[in-house]
Amino acid sequence: MKILLQVFSLFVCILFVSDYSYAAVVFHDAVCVEGDSVMLKAVTKGRIFTKGGQMVEFSVNGKLLGRSLSGGDGTAFKEFRAKKSGLYKVSVVSGKDKDSGLLLSLKKGSGIVFIDVEGSIFAPMSDRPAKNSQKTIKAIAKRFPVVYLQAGILDSRTLKKLLKDNEFAEAPLLPWREGAVFEEADKKGLKIKFLIGSKTVIESAREFKTKAFSFNEVEGAEEVKDWEEIGKRMHLVIK
Repeated sequence: MKILLQVFSLFVCILFVSDYSYAAVVFHDAVCVEGDSVMLKAVTKGRIFTKGGQMVEFSVNGKLLGRSLSGGDGTAFKEFRAKKSGLYKVSVVSGKDKDSGLLLSLKKGSGIVFIDVEGSIFAPMSDRPAKNSQKTIKAIAKRFPVVYLQAGILDSRTLKKLLKDNEFAEAPLLPWREGAVFEEADKKGLKIKFLIGSKTVIESAREFKTKAFSFNEVEGAEEVKDWEEIGKRMHLVIK
């Protein structure tokens, strides 16, 4: 028993030393209203735990915005005002690690198409996207602002890589957070134009009476067999 405790203690020490010496930074995509200030957010991490007291450098569209020290929870913020609507590319650097993401700026009253990535594009434990999903979403993005939702078991970095590797339309990826993402959009004066996803995600937006599509039977949503059918029902021109 004593030997087991010593081995366990050694393992814990190695784990903490390894975590302390390792540093990573993750940027969180965001959506804002044109002309309003938004707090850009990045989190500094060790291998396991968040890591506070790290300097983070923020840049927007290739121009340095400034630097910020991450707090005890590993979160660093930097204020930015989006003067125009559109997609802004944000990059963050902390130590030797870097990350990038997107800020979507919209005019108040704009309608967003929310797409649940794991609930409509990728099947569980698969990196192969659903047939015709890429070209349908590209057609959607030409007509409406698109926001991807992280509502499954995969983390944001993994989902972003899957979307990029499979050449999906560029759009921010936001955490669903049990439907809080819809409430936050509503408070900003933004609307849900369409919602495509799983039963749980669609049901969490029921109070907003949005038009929704699902590949399974969901009360209040239109059931579709594939992405091609979604394109037809949204009257899209798909090439």
